[in-house]
Amino acid sequence: MAALEPEDPISVGTYQLLGRLGVGGMGRVFLGRSPGGRAVAVKVVHAELVRRPEFRSRFRREVQAARQVSGAFTAPVIDADPDAPLPWLVTSYIAGPSLQQAVADHGPPPAPVVLALAAGLAEALMSIHAVGLVHRDLKPSNVLLAEDGPRVIDFGIARGLEVSSITGTGHVLGSPGYMSPEQVNGGGVTAASDVFALGAVLAYAATGANPFGEGPTPALLYRVVHTEPDIRTVTDPSLYALIAACLAKDPGRRPTPREVLAAAAPGAGRVTDTRHWKPAAGHTRAFAPGTDLANPVARGALPTRPGAAPAPGGRTRRALLLSGVGVAAAAGVTVAVRLTGSTEDRTAAAGAKVGGASPSPSRASGVSVPEPLGAWPLTETTGTSAADTAGYHDGAASGVGWGLGKDGAAQFNGVSSQILTDGPVLATGSGQSFTVAAWVCLNALPDTFATAVSQDATTASGFYLQYSSDEQRWAFARPGVRALSYNVPSAGTWTHLTGVCDAADGQLRLYVDGFQQGATADTDPVDAPGSLMIGRATYQGRASDFFPGAIKDVRVFDQALTLAQIKTLS
Repeated sequence: MAALEPEDPISVGTYQLLGRLGVGGMGRVFLGRSPGGRAVAVKVVHAELVRRPEFRSRFRREVQAARQVSGAFTAPVIDADPDAPLPWLVTSYIAGPSLQQAVADHGPPPAPVVLALAAGLAEALMSIHAVGLVHRDLKPSNVLLAEDGPRVIDFGIARGLEVSSITGTGHVLGSPGYMSPEQVNGGGVTAASDVFALGAVLAYAATGANPFGEGPTPALLYRVVHTEPDIRTVTDPSLYALIAACLAKDPGRRPTPREVLAAAAPGAGRVTDTRHWKPAAGHTRAFAPGTDLANPVARGALPTRPGAAPAPGGRTRRALLLSGVGVAAAAGVTVAVRLTGSTEDRTAAAGAKVGGASPSPSRASGVSVPEPLGAWPLTETTGTSAADTAGYHDGAASGVGWGLGKDGAAQFNGVSSQILTDGPVLATGSGQSFTVAAWVCLNALPDTFATAVSQDATTASGFYLQYSSDEQRWAFARPGVRALSYNVPSAGTWTHLTGVCDAADGQLRLYVDGFQQGATADTDPVDAPGSLMIGRATYQGRASDFFPGAIKDVRVFDQALTLAQIKTLS
């Protein structure tokens, strides 16, 4: 809690204000004291919201509905004045840390505690939805951990299911990484949207990280719509299945809060007392009461560069014409461009209902992977030839250190090491789909491009599976366009890269360790009639972008693999 600032009131209604808890998109939040001495949370609405047409009537309706929410895992509305110069509302004060603060300070709790959290939050959502509200901004900072269980707070941006957005045309409230795909796209926000946010909250609780990563808001929103959540470190099968189901891209395939409660209750029953809400052994820093209310996000800045972080200074020799998605707003009119991924990935991304999900998608049974057109394990111990174990495209190797790389893999020196096939392996021109995959390990992050696999197109390469020094990210590229990772590569670590050219969708997609991390339009397909190259590329007609590190298990396919198939490779 912070001290009151000079512009803050010292009282609101009959409530004395003691300090400032935070500032949110709807207003300032204070710790207050009721006339009878009860600690309360007081929210005072921002002045600019009051000037919007119909705000007061909307706010009044929401307060009336919120007062009907009386579940055990919510912070009930005690008082409100929609007609005050600055409208305000009062809720119970929960003396406990936010989930965000608790996980940041003490690490993720064990799976039974996360399942207990899931049960409590599902019950809270049932209470909220029962009165016709949808929360819209469920996130770790809006979940407080009391001694007897979690509490969902901040109904200030909840809205009636039957009315349009309280913030007006073109502005959708929410928090990046916890907004549902339909919320990002400007579609209808329903109870299913809260379930998606619940899945992201549970993933954060279980792993300590947002399942869609970190970075600029546009990149986060893009991943929410296009990429698979990263929940690989969730090892409890029941918890994994529950989170995966909640994070289905298709709202219709998400469980209801009641189904979440039913799925979580058996595991949650293992938590028998309040000690499980406290820090685990070995953590000594005390929880501080209160909550961290972050600013919600206006939907004014959707991704214009899918999957990419801002490019640092460096080589920009290849002018990028990256296609993306965005919002154009002028004179109060907002035109939303729908964010769409591939048909196959949208199907694969929509998780099964609770009880139907596999413990790990990478181990899902029954996934049929086509035979590769070429496969180079690169496990040779000597010689000048790299065997293609899937076909007839053995490569001529020069400067390769067989067995000298990480874990005994083939080592490429970043200066001259290369493997070239005798002629092309893949058809890469217009209308051609293909997939390229490889395990790579950089010795160090280079200050130039480093290409693991490409195919020669005389003056350039027809594609590049590479490290891009311009953005310091992994990339699957054509001349002029790149699909970029959101993970920052690290030296000395094995990473599985898969590049997919999907002619049907007109996309280039990049997968890192089995998860889609970037996509861009394949605006200018390049036919590459030359050699498939491992360890380098072609640029301006010269050999370039030599890879400094280890490469193994290179495979290429003459079709666009699906997400499920890619997971079996990684």
